[in-house]
Amino acid sequence: MAQRSRQGFKKSKENKFPGGTKSFIAVLAVIAAALIGYFIGGDFTTSPTVNTPDDAQSETSGTAQSSQTAQVHFINVGQGDCELIVADDGTTMLIDAGESEYGATVVDYIKSLGITRLDYVVGTHPHSDHIGGLKDVLLSDLDVGVVITPSIPDEYTPTTKSYERFIDAVAQKGCEVSDVTDESFDMGSGRITVIDTEYSSDNYNNYSAVILFEFGENSFLFTGDIEKTIEKQLVENDAPIDVDVLKVAHHGSSTSSCFDFLDAVTPEYCVIECGDSSYNHPNPDTVTRLKAYTQNIYRTDNQGNIVFTCTADGLSITCEKGEEDEAA
Repeated sequence: MAQRSRQGFKKSKENKFPGGTKSFIAVLAVIAAALIGYFIGGDFTTSPTVNTPDDAQSETSGTAQSSQTAQVHFINVGQGDCELIVADDGTTMLIDAGESEYGATVVDYIKSLGITRLDYVVGTHPHSDHIGGLKDVLLSDLDVGVVITPSIPDEYTPTTKSYERFIDAVAQKGCEVSDVTDESFDMGSGRITVIDTEYSSDNYNNYSAVILFEFGENSFLFTGDIEKTIEKQLVENDAPIDVDVLKVAHHGSSTSSCFDFLDAVTPEYCVIECGDSSYNHPNPDTVTRLKAYTQNIYRTDNQGNIVFTCTADGLSITCEKGEEDEAA
């Protein structure tokens, strides 16, 4: 996709979070190692920073440009959300981790990729199907950098057990904590934009952190459980939401994915994270609205874990089970 205009969207100071200089330091290290190898007459080879799955690695062409590969994992946690971004330099961001019973599953999945550190962990909003599993993630032996959470007015501070366990785990881990603000920072050769919204009520869905990830010509929008009120606010604020891949808000609920929002997003791919529950997500009417924009609709209840691999050549998708969904 061509680069899109960001005019009209408020941006604050860049590189608030650590990691913006990581790729520069890595380049210096590679140059230094190459010079040493040259002068001592030894062979010089490089290995990837992150151990990605074999099938994804086989898709790179081996050229300098296309060897820059990022991955976005939609991890199947049933009726919940969990996404993992792995940039080309190994920088990582975990967004949510499903209910508490999925915490160990998420940790095992992350470790299976050879990852030992999560640079950023985002708890989009204080509902158990998003932050429940983060307790086990935070208290595992994975290193954790910054935890990003929405700012909720004191009068609406959650009192649920899942939220208290999450807060206790953050404190026990000793992580740096940052509230959601309009902010952009580098992740390897890609870029993260955290989009803040204005909301004050006891509907925690609408406090959800909205995250944009851009890597080359590829772009992803992660929406938590935002509903139509916030979707329309993003459109009115001219937020950068015109993307290739949309993580469909609120598991495909009827409360989200309004036409005004989808008109601005124009997704080429949609991912719905849902499972067997009394909510019967996704809502058939929501799926119908999505299909007005794309037939490329993926669901974790049907496809299991879904991995998007980004290279200079574009996007490729690997599903744990089957191919893209063809029906609601």
